[in-house]
Amino acid sequence: MDDYTLGYVAGFIDAEASFSVSLKLQRDLRYHVRPDPVFSITQSNVEVLNFLRSVIECGRVTEKPGQRHLKILIIDNLDELKDKLIPFLDKLNLKVKQEQYRIFREIVLKLANNRRKLTREMLEEIIFLSFELSKHNPKSMRRRSLKEILEILNSGDEAARPPGRKVAKCLVG
Repeated sequence: MDDYTLGYVAGFIDAEASFSVSLKLQRDLRYHVRPDPVFSITQSNVEVLNFLRSVIECGRVTEKPGQRHLKILIIDNLDELKDKLIPFLDKLNLKVKQEQYRIFREIVLKLANNRRKLTREMLEEIIFLSFELSKHNPKSMRRRSLKEILEILNSGDEAARPPGRKVAKCLVG
């Protein structure tokens, strides 16, 4: 890929992309919290999003829920994030979103490389990183506080689980 295209994509990502990690609650998981990393770009021009998707070689372009005039490029599959997006973004020289990307990258790699052996300590670190990432986006709003998420995480031992509930053995599956 030529330098012009890489520069265009880097500038577009710096200006328009979003790196986010939502923390979803799932009672059937060992620790009841599932980090969900998502890379996205919202635009009214679907051609730009299709171009970016073809350059990055992953993700999907779809209508933005609740805003039919907008389209969104979403990459939320952990394998695509790890194997396609991260190596691609590592080639770019992001300026504005360099710190957001660094945090997002760390979260994605921790999740992808520890899928079946994610410890409470690793998950707690990912939760802290997710809240740190949120601080870089003025529009970011979390439904639950860090304290509340950590309480839910720490209630994930056998004694705290309702009887008869099966527990997933892995975080992502």
